[in-house]
Amino acid sequence: MMIYIGLILLTLLLGSLFVILTKEKHSKLLGTIFSGLALLIVLIMFISAFLSGNSIQSENYGIYIVALNIYLHFQINAISLILTIMCSIITFAAIFGGNVESSNSKGKTLLLLLFEFSSIAFFTSANLFLFYIFLDLGILFAFFMLYLYGSANKRKASIKFLAYEFSASMLLLIAIILIYFSAHTLNISSIMQNANIIPRSTQVLIFIFLLLAFIINMPIFPFHFWLPDAHTEASTQGSMILSGVLTKFGAYGVLLTFLMLPISHNSSIQIILLLLGGFSAFYAAFVIITQHDLKRIIAYSAIVEMSIVLIGIASLTTIGFDGAVIALFAQGVTIALMFLSTSSIIHIFAEHNILLIKGAARNALSSAYTFMIGIFLLGGVPLSIGFIGDLLIFIGAFSTFSIFGIIPIFALVILILFLYYINSKAIFNISGECSKNINFINTEQEIAYVILISTLFIFGILPFLFINLLKLFP
Repeated sequence: MMIYIGLILLTLLLGSLFVILTKEKHSKLLGTIFSGLALLIVLIMFISAFLSGNSIQSENYGIYIVALNIYLHFQINAISLILTIMCSIITFAAIFGGNVESSNSKGKTLLLLLFEFSSIAFFTSANLFLFYIFLDLGILFAFFMLYLYGSANKRKASIKFLAYEFSASMLLLIAIILIYFSAHTLNISSIMQNANIIPRSTQVLIFIFLLLAFIINMPIFPFHFWLPDAHTEASTQGSMILSGVLTKFGAYGVLLTFLMLPISHNSSIQIILLLLGGFSAFYAAFVIITQHDLKRIIAYSAIVEMSIVLIGIASLTTIGFDGAVIALFAQGVTIALMFLSTSSIIHIFAEHNILLIKGAARNALSSAYTFMIGIFLLGGVPLSIGFIGDLLIFIGAFSTFSIFGIIPIFALVILILFLYYINSKAIFNISGECSKNINFINTEQEIAYVILISTLFIFGILPFLFINLLKLFP
C-alpha cells in the first residue's frame, strides 16, 4: 500500500529544510519544486482513489503518547482528499506566482511550505489530538505570515487574528477534553461509531464548544471581525492562504461535528444554523456595498460564501453535505484567485480604493480580465465547479427548509451585482483618463491565474470526479 500522506508531509518538510539552507534568490524555485512534488503526489492519490473506488486510506506511524493511546495516525477520505487537493493547488499557485510584492521570498516560501504541511496534516488527522495540534500550527504559520510580511497595519490585524483564533482554540480544547472523558478515545472514526455512549447533556456542551470554535474560524457573523483586517493587511500570498485554506479549517470542523455527534441532528439546531448562515450572508453582502477597499470587498465576499456553505451543512442531507464540500473547494480556489488579481491591480496602480482606480482593463489587461472571470466564478457560472457546489447546496437546503432554504441565494445575488458594478465603473471604465501603471507584475502571476482558473473549470466540466468520490464516503 502506498503511504501517500506520509510522502506528501515528508516532501513538504524536506522542502522547508532546503529553503532554510538555501540563499534568498533560490528559495522560490525550491519552494515551487517541492510544493509541485507534493501536488503531484496528491493528484496521484486522487486518481488512485477514483479508479479503485476506495477513498479511504489509513496510515499509522506508531504510538505517540502511550498514556492516552494516541498514535501518529492519518486517514484520508473523500472529504479530506478534496480539501487536500484544494490546499495543494492554492499553495503551489501562491508560491509560484503569488509574491506580487517581490519581497522576502525566502521567509514567505518557508512559511507557505510549513502552512501547507500543517493544513494537509490537519485535514488527514485520524485523531483529535493531531487535529488540534496541526490546526494550531496552521494558525501560527498564518499569523507569522501576516505579522512579518503584512502591510502598514499588520501588527494590529495580526494580534486581532491571533486573539480570535486563540479563543477558538481554547474552546476546541475544552470540547476535546470532554470527548475524551466521555468516549474514552480521541480516534475520530471510533467517536463517530460510538458517539451514543456520550451522555446527551455532555453532547450538548461539546456541540456548543465545537460550533463556536469552528464558526470563529470560518468565520460567521458575529465572530467575523478578525477577517477583513487580516485579509486587507496581509501580503498577497498571505491573503491567498488565509482566505483560500485557513477558513476551511472551521468548515471542515463543522462537518466533522455533524458527523460525530448525534445531538447535532436536531431540527432546532438546523433552524438556528439556517438563520445564522442566512443572516451572516446578508450582513456581509450589505456591508460590501459600503466598502471602497478592493481587498476588503473580497474579504467580505468570503464571508458570504462561507455562510452559504454553513446552510448546506445545516440541511443535513447527503446532497447538501456534498454541495458544501464541493463549494469549499470552489470557494477556496476562487477567493485565492480574486485576492491574487486584486492584489496585482493594487500593486500595479499603488491604490486600494476602487473610486481612485479607473481603466485597469487598459493598463493591466490580464489582471482586469481575471478579476472579471473571478466575479463569474464567485457567482457560480455554469461549467465551473462553484456552480455544482451552489446547486447542490440549495437543492439540499430547499428539501429541508422549503422556500426558506433558498432565500440566502439573494445575498449572493447582491454580492455579484455589486462586484459587476465596480467592475464596470472602475476596472473596465476606460472613458476619459485612466489610472497609470506604477508597477508591473511578472509572468508568474499570469501563469498562476491560468492554473487557478483552469482548476475551477476542469472540475466543473467533469464534476463526477468529485461527486463519485463523495458517494464512497461512508
